[in-house]
Amino acid sequence: MKLLGIQTPAKQTEFESFLDQVSEKLASAICKKMQGFAELGEVYSSNSLKILNPRIWGYKGTIYKLRVDCGKESARVLFAKNEENDLVLLHGFLKRTRKTPRKDAMIAMQNLERLRQKIALAPLPIEQYTQL
Repeated sequence: MKLLGIQTPAKQTEFESFLDQVSEKLASAICKKMQGFAELGEVYSSNSLKILNPRIWGYKGTIYKLRVDCGKESARVLFAKNEENDLVLLHGFLKRTRKTPRKDAMIAMQNLERLRQKIALAPLPIEQYTQL
């Protein structure tokens, strides 16, 4: 199972842009959790992993929402599986409110739709962020 991100014209995935905006410690914690899923080859359930509710948000498919806490910072990672059973990181954001902000859920849903339309994907350079 690979970790993939949506390719941008700047040759960096959208998710890498998010990781570059957060602290190194939080980026490392996110990558280590995602790497655990990839190495295990399955998305296992845990207290920090839920599924974005399609009935509330009005989309078709499965978007996983992973909670990653690191000190005072708290982030959410929205991801899905593609047809090859790889993990595609759709969107990441810093958590500031109790509920998932509509704007962030909409970005993930739009990226899920782009994934279905065979948008270009690129591997996430996980080693770059897990050096801590």
